[in-house]
Amino acid sequence: MTARRSPYDGSAIVFATMHDKQRLADDSFAELLGATVVAPEHLDTDQFGTFAGDIPRTLSPYHAALVKARLAMQIAGVPFALASEGSFTSMLGLGVENTELLLFIDSERGLELVESSTMDWPLPAGGPIHSVAEAVAFAAAVGFPAQGLTLRAVGDDGLAIVKDIPTLGELTGHVERALGEGGAVTLIADYRAHRSPLRAHRIRALCERMALRLATPCPRCASPGFGRVAPERGVPCAQCGRATDLIAADIDGCGVCGHQVRRPRAVSVADPGYCDHCNP
Repeated sequence: MTARRSPYDGSAIVFATMHDKQRLADDSFAELLGATVVAPEHLDTDQFGTFAGDIPRTLSPYHAALVKARLAMQIAGVPFALASEGSFTSMLGLGVENTELLLFIDSERGLELVESSTMDWPLPAGGPIHSVAEAVAFAAAVGFPAQGLTLRAVGDDGLAIVKDIPTLGELTGHVERALGEGGAVTLIADYRAHRSPLRAHRIRALCERMALRLATPCPRCASPGFGRVAPERGVPCAQCGRATDLIAADIDGCGVCGHQVRRPRAVSVADPGYCDHCNP
């Protein structure tokens, strides 16, 4: 039997990036869809905000990805685009949470898909430093230089930001100069995909999920991209029978015709500890 041909076979899909994210989608999109993922020339994604803070991030992650994807399609002149956006949230002293969002747009079919994941960030985020020794210790803790660092120094001339520091020697030199000027110095992890192996790994995993989803046709209209669109909550409490917030089923759907399929999860009752009535 001949395998079903992907609707994106032979197509170019543009990834809205200036940090080599297209390489993270290469293998899965080629293997599962027969598509080539490219980066557009002369696309400045930094205009929508940076992790370093020199340009404020004013859009939500979804809207930032949407704007980037549409701009990339316009620049490249293709109807298919990917864009990703990451966010890092402090958990009130309990660490940092990383959420990654990947958006795919097929303007020919009117299709827009989102895959996302949220996980703990295991590396220290950084903060103020007061000596070269502190900077060296932080660099070792995050795995520099594989994991990049960004130095922020506030002095008489305002805010200075140094990125793309290649070696420990250059890092200590920048730190010594910044501390010598007497201003506040902060050293933080560089979260850009090409300077953060862990973040790149998470984006690659989302690209694999997106490619697999695009290779899955809708059982009703055969459009690509059939997959999970929402959870259905409400597993009944084992003690009182009231609905809890636990997920009872996953809802798969089509982004073109709207067809949906409910996939129940294995759990049939919830521990009373998850019940707002039994455990208020």
